[in-house]
Amino acid sequence: ATVQEEVGLRGAQTIAQTVNPDVAIVLEVDIAGDVPGIKPHEAATKMGKGPGMITYDRSMIPNQGLKEFVLDIASQVQIPIQLSQMAGGGTDAGRIHVNSSGCPSVVLTVPTRHIHSHIGLLSLKDTENMIKLLVELLKKLDWNTVNSFSEL
Repeated sequence: ATVQEEVGLRGAQTIAQTVNPDVAIVLEVDIAGDVPGIKPHEAATKMGKGPGMITYDRSMIPNQGLKEFVLDIASQVQIPIQLSQMAGGGTDAGRIHVNSSGCPSVVLTVPTRHIHSHIGLLSLKDTENMIKLLVELLKKLDWNTVNSFSEL
């Protein structure tokens, strides 16, 4: 867990420098686009359609090997995954992925209505599926797999 994401990703930088991770899977919420007034290109994820993965944001493009690994595992365990983009925002992965000589990073999300408000709504099923996906990813992450994310 980190702090001060909204004011410059400060906690992410501190933890990345302290831990120096080999790989990072950042867990976040994403804007659910299934509310009035949001255009499909502004928010691609929908509540109840599965967890999401951010394919780019203002601060990071995920490691492509890690991204494909997530998609493969999600397919194997039959967890639907939604792809989204966030041109106007960023996540803690924006600081983590540039730590030291680089850290393969990816952001998994739960589509959420009304984020940054007092009435954020999300699907329990999406949350449970993100947790299941995370557990499956962690079970499959060995040194060879992690090292493959950095091969040129």
